[in-house]
Amino acid sequence: MEHKVNLNEISDGKLYTKNDMVKLGCDGCAGKSSCCRFAEDTITLDPYDMYLLNTGEGLSFDLLYSRELIALAPVKGLLLPHLNFSKETGTCPFLETDGLCRIHGNRPGLCRLFPLARYFAEDKLYYILQIHECPNPVTPKVKIKNWLGIPNLEQYEAFLKSWHTLVSVVQEKITAATDNQTINTVTTVFLKLFYLTPYGKEDEFYPQFKERQKAFLNTCNNS
Repeated sequence: MEHKVNLNEISDGKLYTKNDMVKLGCDGCAGKSSCCRFAEDTITLDPYDMYLLNTGEGLSFDLLYSRELIALAPVKGLLLPHLNFSKETGTCPFLETDGLCRIHGNRPGLCRLFPLARYFAEDKLYYILQIHECPNPVTPKVKIKNWLGIPNLEQYEAFLKSWHTLVSVVQEKITAATDNQTINTVTTVFLKLFYLTPYGKEDEFYPQFKERQKAFLNTCNNS
C-alpha cells in the first residue's frame, strides 16, 4: 500500500537502486518474525504476487478469499486484495507457530522488501530504508537485488513501474467517474483480469500480464 509521507521522517533520506548495499541482514531476528505481525491491511497484492500464489502454491483467488487468507479493501476507490492479518493475534495468515513463513519462497513483494519500501519518482523506481519499522538489530549489509531474490529483476522492476502507473490511472478514472456503471465496470474487469482469473504455470508471468493489461485498457477505453 502506498502512502504520501516525508521521506526524512520514515527513512535515512537516501534513495537506493537494486545494486546498492544496505543494512538489511536479519541476524538479530532469528525467527522472531516481527515483520509478519501487526501489518493489518498494508500488504497489498499485485499480479506478480498472485501469479506466485497461483503457480507456486496452488492457491487461486477463490481459495485465498474463501479461506480468509486475503481480503479486499478500497484504495482510493479501487478494490485491491491484501493479506488478511488476524484481528485477534495481529499475525499474517501464512505465519506458522514456529515463526516461519509457510509461503516464504513465494511470499509477496512487499514482504520481500521489508524493511525497505518502494519509492516512485516520475518513471523511475527507487528503494528507501524504513528506519522505524524493524525492532530488531540489523547490521550486515546486503545488496538489494540479492535481498529481494527475484529472477529477472529488470523485468520485475519494469512491471512494477507499469503496474504503479496503471493503478494510478484507474484510481483517477474511478474518482472522476460520474456514474456508478462506469465505476462498477472498471472495478469488476480489473479484479477479474488481474486477480480472479488464474495465471498459467506453463507461461512466464510478464507476457500474461501484458496481455491482460492490453485487454483491460481496451475495456476502459470503450467504457
